Amino acid sequence: MIEKSKFIGFILSFIPGLAHLYIGLKERGLIFLGMLGAGVLGTIFLGFVTYGSGQVIVLFMLGYSVLWLIAILDLFSSWRLAERKNYEKTATGSQEKIYINKEEIVSSKKSISMALSIVPGAGHMYIGYQKKGLMLMGSFFFSIFFMSWLGISLLLFLLPLIWFYSFFDAMHIAEGSKNNIEEQEIELPAIKHEWIGYGLISIGVIIIIERILYPLIPHQLRNYIQTSIVSLIFIIIGFVLLKGNKKEPEDIVENIPEESEKNTYPEYNEIVIEGESDYTED
Repeated sequence: MIEKSKFIGFILSFIPGLAHLYIGLKERGLIFLGMLGAGVLGTIFLGFVTYGSGQVIVLFMLGYSVLWLIAILDLFSSWRLAERKNYEKTATGSQEKIYINKEEIVSSKKSISMALSIVPGAGHMYIGYQKKGLMLMGSFFFSIFFMSWLGISLLLFLLPLIWFYSFFDAMHIAEGSKNNIEEQEIELPAIKHEWIGYGLISIGVIIIIERILYPLIPHQLRNYIQTSIVSLIFIIIGFVLLKGNKKEPEDIVENIPEESEKNTYPEYNEIVIEGESDYTED
């Protein structure tokens, strides 16, 4: 291996993938360059959909920062590995192929899956979790489409939740020692149909208010209404919590074992017998 300049590699790393190509890691370099290109194209698309919103630039900068950090960590890790292999070959004078051990494979798999996880679900698909990756990717892009189509920011809080869950879940799965990856589905909690119905009705009412009624209300009055609604929601939640903590005296029942339970707990019988022996009537 020809000695490479780490300073030049660091300068090239600001475009994720170029530094990997510089030290001869073509496969990883193309993956990081592809992720950067996909991020640029996705940002341009979101810019057209959201009519040039400044939040798209912030989202791109966040994604680029994460991608650059992963790329530079993977770069220097691979660089040290290549230098160690070169040293072993020089020391032994052998021209035989040095096989990569299991830890190196896991490290490579982890780096690529973390890079692909910039797009939620892509990292899961890379390591074999097709259904989970499809669900995460679909929920992420559906939330973006839903918000841009209706022009509301109701589901904006879901985007960082989905992204962080997808990123760290893919990282932990890639760190596992399982050789045979089995498909695992996301187990959703059991939700009553009534709650789903109430949620859909609430979303519909919010859309009607924000898209139809709000444009007819003056801006200053609109701010007062928003503040009043939020305050009212907090007050109602507080009253519900306080009411739920109160217990009626007749609802509090002493936990006294039944006759059938006394036979199953010998120590209870001993306590009762000792208590009766010590009891004397006045």
